[in-house]
Amino acid sequence: MHQISTASYDPIVMERFFNPSSVVVVGVSRMTGEGSFNILENLIAFGYRGRLYGVNPKATEILGVPCFPRAQDLPEVPDLAVITVPREIVPQVIRDCCEKGIRLFILVTQGLAEADERGVVLQAEFMAELRRHGARLIGPNTLGTVNVFDSFSSSFMPITRKEPLGSAIICQTGLFLATDLGPTTGLGKGVDVGNQADIGFPECLRHLGDDPRVEVVALHMEGLRPGEGREFVRVAREVTARKPVLVYKTARSVVGAEAAGSHSGSLAGSDVVYQAAFDEAGVIRLADVDDLDDSVKAFLHLPPMRGRRVAVISASGGGGIMAADACEDYGLELARFSPETMKGLRELYPSWMEPGNPLDVWPASIGKLYPPVFQACFELVASDPNVDGILCIGGAFTLAGLDVGDFVVLAAETRRDKPIVWWLQGRKAASIAARVEASRKCAVYPSADRAVRALARLARYHVDVKGRNEEPLLRPEGLPPAPEAAASPATSAVDPAGPAVGGGVDGAAAGFRLLESYGIPVARWATAATPEEAATAAGRLGFPVVLKAAGPPALHKTELGAVRLGLGTPEAVVEAGRDIVTRVGHLGLGGVGLLVQEYLPDGHEVIVGSRRDPHFGPTVLFGLGGIFTEVLKDVAVALAPVGPAQAGVLVRKTRGHAVLEGARGREPADLEALVDLIVRFSWLVTDHPEIAEIDLNPVKVFAAGRGCAAVDARVLLG
Repeated sequence: MHQISTASYDPIVMERFFNPSSVVVVGVSRMTGEGSFNILENLIAFGYRGRLYGVNPKATEILGVPCFPRAQDLPEVPDLAVITVPREIVPQVIRDCCEKGIRLFILVTQGLAEADERGVVLQAEFMAELRRHGARLIGPNTLGTVNVFDSFSSSFMPITRKEPLGSAIICQTGLFLATDLGPTTGLGKGVDVGNQADIGFPECLRHLGDDPRVEVVALHMEGLRPGEGREFVRVAREVTARKPVLVYKTARSVVGAEAAGSHSGSLAGSDVVYQAAFDEAGVIRLADVDDLDDSVKAFLHLPPMRGRRVAVISASGGGGIMAADACEDYGLELARFSPETMKGLRELYPSWMEPGNPLDVWPASIGKLYPPVFQACFELVASDPNVDGILCIGGAFTLAGLDVGDFVVLAAETRRDKPIVWWLQGRKAASIAARVEASRKCAVYPSADRAVRALARLARYHVDVKGRNEEPLLRPEGLPPAPEAAASPATSAVDPAGPAVGGGVDGAAAGFRLLESYGIPVARWATAATPEEAATAAGRLGFPVVLKAAGPPALHKTELGAVRLGLGTPEAVVEAGRDIVTRVGHLGLGGVGLLVQEYLPDGHEVIVGSRRDPHFGPTVLFGLGGIFTEVLKDVAVALAPVGPAQAGVLVRKTRGHAVLEGARGREPADLEALVDLIVRFSWLVTDHPEIAEIDLNPVKVFAAGRGCAAVDARVLLG
């Protein structure tokens, strides 16, 4: 498993990847001009001011830059080597460079670990050489870095240098660096991490987070490397406290995940776990490329949005309705105008129409000049303390009587206390948008939906992320001492009640013992080897009881007919036990034991579970439980461990939480006891890395004040 820690992070090293004082291009082409994809030529055209060298055994000079047969022949040790050679000679080239003393590499070459077995071998060879010399590398399969602030680019694609506005991107495709620094707005720095053989997202994000010229960081992520998920979350939490971090996560689908593996050698991982990690880190997840471009523009051009209350000022009622729908879709609300605002609006509108939000300006302009009326409505709404952000929908027409273009420019230049976005329609829309966005005080979008979504991204950051209250993560009282990292062999904590099958056990008795050691309440239970022993145990527990198969990992005992509820007599227990043993025995799963439990017919059924993710480690899953868990799929996931506040959020993320809170007049469930159970469970899975999966399904949650209890447990070791 690849483990990475920014404890080895070196800010000087990362700065040299983006702003080296000297560069050698190894494998530089003698071809120049359009279509040559010459890195050296692109560096010169981009305005690079450092010292340049080339390595090409067939040339002594290219474009006025001195070239040498091998890296050992260079007159100095450059800060950075950009390597673009056939894959078969990459290990030898890196060895030559390391022997010269070069320690930083951007490896453009493709066809390595992401391609085939030979590529895997070659990559292992040059990575061993890098580690031997303490060298660092970005790539392979990368365009490398772009630094518009300091005029550096390692891209083999020609890039037109534009004025940087303060955005940065970390991506896993050259697409975002190769298309005129787009589609993200105002790019100042960018890095294509490629296959992440060495340097990946955590180190690049920390570097961009520390650069005061960078105002917003965008990520295009196919996947993190196994083992670095927690480090990414830690770094991202530090960065998002200072500036927004946006992520466009691809490879969400099964097909996309497979493509990611073949394209960049990354493992896409479970999308729901990635979402949990982004939530914990304060990273704002985006839907698509348009969302990426729109959101970056919003953070560069607009002031903070302090709440979720939006005012819509529209040239048409239909446009206002579109905006209202978008507000609901993206979690914003239509502002309720203050009495002072309503008084001013009523003076503008005819007596037969009561103004509201969305505000349709057209009726107010009947018999008047339209642009001044629009401006008067805007000034009233923009001054309303109940309004956090404004969407204006207007015309940018050649017909003067309908054109609000001059006002758009004026509004952009004079008001900055709350974000203002526009949806402009008409032939002059593009030119007006360019004028107002040049001021960096307003943003124009091609639809009401995209404009509202941009406001929602602002609110997500300024209200939820920057405004979050950090909950200290404290270990609850009554837990066993945290095990040492090397302790807890696979069977030390989970002592199987029966023989392991396929590396797992049913977890009935062993799982209950483990839960009880962490203070997690469990329905009273006993094990039995025979139906007759089960009847005796039932007498001690008190009738009625539940009888289940125990031992082998019978994952769906209900479907197997291996669960019997409400058994009220010893005879009923013996009869049910014999039938269960017969049914499960026919499956050839090995020895079958029996578990007897007290019968708890009341309460809501929920599931609390955990899967150990290869990228992020232990997780906590919560949702509606019982036999319909897989059918309903109403679950939420967080990274373990969690505190009480996080556990409460986890419960509220599910659609079924309303049932627990007492929907339709039902008595509220004991959410305090449920939250405590989730917190303790999260520490259990954190303490025991030998547990690959564990499900408590169902957990019975009783009425407020009556607690909760796990009824069934399944533990799989891995």
